[in-house]
Amino acid sequence: MSSRVEAYLNERKSNGGALANEWLELESLYQSRLWHELTLRVTSFVHRDELQNDDQLQKFYENFLSDFEHRINQLALVEIIIPITRTFKQVDQAIQFVQQIREKVKANSLAVLLCDITIGKAYLITKNLPETKKLIEDLAPKFDELDHLTTVHSRFYDLASNYYRVMGNHSEYYQNALKYLGCIDNSSIPVKEKAERAFNLGLAALLAENVYNFGEILQHPVLDALKDTREQWLIDLLQAFNIGDVDKYEALKPIWQVQPDLRMAEPILKRKINLLCLMDMIFAAGGARALGFNDVAVRTKLSVDQIELLAMQALSLGLIRGSIDQVDEKLNMHWVKPRVLDLRQVGTLKKRLDQWTTDVKQMSTLVEQQAGDILS
Repeated sequence: MSSRVEAYLNERKSNGGALANEWLELESLYQSRLWHELTLRVTSFVHRDELQNDDQLQKFYENFLSDFEHRINQLALVEIIIPITRTFKQVDQAIQFVQQIREKVKANSLAVLLCDITIGKAYLITKNLPETKKLIEDLAPKFDELDHLTTVHSRFYDLASNYYRVMGNHSEYYQNALKYLGCIDNSSIPVKEKAERAFNLGLAALLAENVYNFGEILQHPVLDALKDTREQWLIDLLQAFNIGDVDKYEALKPIWQVQPDLRMAEPILKRKINLLCLMDMIFAAGGARALGFNDVAVRTKLSVDQIELLAMQALSLGLIRGSIDQVDEKLNMHWVKPRVLDLRQVGTLKKRLDQWTTDVKQMSTLVEQQAGDILS
């Protein structure tokens, strides 16, 4: 044991207090050179409330942790220093500290990524948005190259979603927030935070101009945090969009218009609900028949002369495929963009499969009956 470490531990032990036993345990593990066990103990120790004041954790690193940091797992080292960075009074000092650690763990790619994410969070806190953006754009392809999920993925998606939320980029926020939730245990999120994330995610799904698949968020357990609360209306609105229910959308209008972002985006919402209504009609029809302009107009509550433009918008966005018969005023669509289906939509798909099975059986029976005539 070095004299510096010995002096530091003796001082800590002499102070007594609530952490007296913990200091004794750390000393014992250090003297026994049980680096793995010591790493696990230190990882939890740095989160103790008693150490979050002043520069206690900084001294802990300088006088104790730095003595054996080269002996422990490099990714674990970065996990340990993250709470230490939060105790620096100046963000620049925290960033410089992380950069020093980054140089020490450069042999471990995940540890380096976690250092960069920690720096990115510091940039975001100080509203240094250009540097935050640059860092996220640099990191994104590196995570795309990883062929397995790691503990670092959730940190990156959390950083990215927070950045895009600040920037008002609803589409990117929605995608990254969903990925973040997919990397963590939903039960580990505090109830208040879960409700906040669910609300922000729901708003982003509605406001993002390129999001036309609501089944994924509607089936995510995070949305349960809004059930039977004053924000239940958001779930109802998402369900209306999922099936293109214009009547329900209009009925909920007095409620959702109270939300400023939704009220300002009403033209976008109206366009989206009409497109989703058209998609749902085409899905239900299953390509078996053409849709008349009048039928679509009734469901979407648009005038007949607006239906062709609506279909052209859906075609240009890649939501549907087919042709428009301007003379007979019909939509001949044979494909609709795949989406996560709710139970009603699954029921529609089942009916189509049942009909297909029936048709195949009838054809099979016909072939059997006519086989003799064909062979003769």
